[in-house]
Amino acid sequence: MKINKGLMVVLLGLLVLGGAGTWYVRHHSRTARIEQAQRKHKKTARAVARKNSQLSRKVNRTEFLTAKSPKQQITKTLKLSHFVGTALVVKDNRVIYHKGFGYANRANEVKNGPASKYQILSIQKSLTAVGIMQLVQAGKVKLSDPITKYYPTVAIGRQTTIRQMLDMTTGYWLETGSTKPLSEAKTVTYALNHMVYRKQKVGIFNYSAVNYVLLAGIIRKETGQSYQHFVKSNIIHKLGLKQTGFVIDGMGTGATIGYKASAKQVVPKYQHRMPETKAQMHNELGTGQIYMSAADLFKVESAILKGKLITKPNVLTLHTRTATGEYGGGVYNISNGIRSHGLGYGYESDVHLSADGKTGVVLLSNYRRRSASIEFAANKIFSELMNGGL
Repeated sequence: MKINKGLMVVLLGLLVLGGAGTWYVRHHSRTARIEQAQRKHKKTARAVARKNSQLSRKVNRTEFLTAKSPKQQITKTLKLSHFVGTALVVKDNRVIYHKGFGYANRANEVKNGPASKYQILSIQKSLTAVGIMQLVQAGKVKLSDPITKYYPTVAIGRQTTIRQMLDMTTGYWLETGSTKPLSEAKTVTYALNHMVYRKQKVGIFNYSAVNYVLLAGIIRKETGQSYQHFVKSNIIHKLGLKQTGFVIDGMGTGATIGYKASAKQVVPKYQHRMPETKAQMHNELGTGQIYMSAADLFKVESAILKGKLITKPNVLTLHTRTATGEYGGGVYNISNGIRSHGLGYGYESDVHLSADGKTGVVLLSNYRRRSASIEFAANKIFSELMNGGL
């Protein structure tokens, strides 16, 4: 059967147009979905910012009076924030407040208390930084050492120094960690093989946890022992911390559960646990895999500032601010001391200490809510401590 050539051309044209039309519809449908998701994200972000702004104003309007009980005033501030967790307030080396709020495990009706344990998340970076400085103090490491001294095959940012990694001014970035649990050595290797180098960020503070994964690897290489063993020997055991350990080993007695909240949620409902995989626990090497009680966290951060783990001159060197921000050596260096903050897996942690390590606030929460950050209460209580309101 013969087919008219003109008809064939028309049929082929229709097929091409049909395919192009299908591609056009699919492409624009996908684009529309992406744009809709972006609009929703921006709308949610604005709502979260608005709720936090309202909470901040409410907390900051709270008037502290020396004639009133410090405990009542601190409790009022924390309740305004719908705080869930443990709060510790220390003034001139004396505990003036130590109290739990909400549930460590709602299903079992276990409440948070002074001995409850929480993931401290990014506050762990301050310990990793001290570990590096202990090696500097021992003459084994120099802050000016290039990354290639420890990772000679690294292909990007070869001029990067340990000081830059401590201060997060490297330009290194790792989007996601391994989906499988890896050993410490393999976690470092994964980071080296998957991180990218943003040259435009070099010399500018840009928070990126992978810097501290690499620093943990340097501790391993220089000492010949695991990062976990090094931290236990040189920090945890040295200070006699009894309610501190690594999440991958289990939190034991006093453990808390991290709870998940919707973006706009302020009031705790304890409806959903926050999932955390073994792979995620391992990925946090050097940067967020330690748990502590509030008392242990104050003890270790205070000990650092008092020169009990490294000399005071080395503390000052470690905590030197960068030219582009407050961050330096694993903490934010503020005018009257240091502060540190952590987020993840349903937990939020915050610590503020005076420069001499004698006065401070620790808030540890197992119910992180984007619309109700614990930072506002921590900032307020620390401010009152330092200006004589408490």
